[in-house]
Amino acid sequence: MLIKTFKTLYTLRDCLGLDLFSKASKEYNVATVSVKQVTGSGPTLTSITNLRFNTDDTVNPGTTNPLVKPAAGTNYSYLKTVYLNADTTPSNAIQNVKIYCDGSIGWTGCTLKIGAAGTYTQATGTPGTTGNVSTLATTDISRYTSGAPKSLSGSISNPSTGRISDYVAMQVAVSTSAGAGTLSAETLTFQYDET
Repeated sequence: MLIKTFKTLYTLRDCLGLDLFSKASKEYNVATVSVKQVTGSGPTLTSITNLRFNTDDTVNPGTTNPLVKPAAGTNYSYLKTVYLNADTTPSNAIQNVKIYCDGSIGWTGCTLKIGAAGTYTQATGTPGTTGNVSTLATTDISRYTSGAPKSLSGSISNPSTGRISDYVAMQVAVSTSAGAGTLSAETLTFQYDET
């Protein structure tokens, strides 16, 4: 079993950010894997080490179009979509892909929702205000832990390279109780078997 880990960071100054840093654990000669973010109608595929939630469909937006804390109700980030990618071919196969967190996302007043699908759905909404509510990213990610991770469909076999997993869609729901400022880092982990 190999693990791909991401450190996540929250920033809310009427905005929210999630930074992902990746590091693969290699016990023997294994495939090189990365995380790709999917954006636009094309779509455009970008290898990422940082993922920031905001209110537009871009890669690495910095603080452009930050999430807005609502006066009432709930605002949303644009849907952010990623997947696990084989940059080099595995010795035999990569399969049994899962994703999880430590069981708690410590972002007061915000909920990180997750879902997965075999097809990509482009993010939509009103830039600078709110994303449209996702019908895919509907489950609080904190329910998925190392003991009970979210299973993802997909696999890849030698000599192929490319997308391994489902598209993982994530969206942040921002409530009126959301705090402002930069908050603590969080970690999301992709786990997979390589043979």
